[in-house]
Amino acid sequence: MIQLHQVSFSYQDLSVLERVSFRLERGEFGFLIGESGSGKTTLLKLLNRELLPTAGSLSVLGQPLEELTSATIPYFRRKIGVVFQDWKLINTKTVEQNLEIPQKLIGTKYRILRENVNNMLHQMGLVHRKHALPTQISNNEKQRLVIARAIINSPLLLLADQPTETLDPNISLDMLSLFDALNFQGTTVLVTTSDPDLPDRFVREKNASPKRIYKLQDGSITS
Repeated sequence: MIQLHQVSFSYQDLSVLERVSFRLERGEFGFLIGESGSGKTTLLKLLNRELLPTAGSLSVLGQPLEELTSATIPYFRRKIGVVFQDWKLINTKTVEQNLEIPQKLIGTKYRILRENVNNMLHQMGLVHRKHALPTQISNNEKQRLVIARAIINSPLLLLADQPTETLDPNISLDMLSLFDALNFQGTTVLVTTSDPDLPDRFVREKNASPKRIYKLQDGSITS
């Protein structure tokens, strides 16, 4: 599902990742733990083909990413749900309309689209905010909206960049439970966090199965 071999990445003269290798198999749930600035976001951008590695090779969903073209990248990304740290919401669209967009991209029939959007609004506690613009809701609500948008299509792969960062502890564990349910249905999940205790706390308090853990430090990964 995800395979990196000796992947390095640099921003000009700044080395961020150094010879990173790891695998996350289809159907697994993994946590990538690292301090702020350790390269977690860069790694997810590589997996989503927003960046290309300076060296090494990586494949996602069985696709070598260096072989993707500008024409095929959008189709590749339709199979992936991404929780962006900077949200990337469309501020001219309402909460409800932001949730409709990924459904429309894959051609979901209108009746099913409406059902999925309504279910997700209820699940995320955003029903009362559905007609609001992203600029009119709190950061906590924005984060829940971004998570809802990422999972509404039941993607083959979910990449979540510090999805619990702005949420209180109880809501954080509830959101991870949603990811766990999606994982149970077959979605491969990779979650980044700067909280080293989060995976164990989630497994303990939500009675979840143990997760694969990778630690990113000084540009390298250990598991």
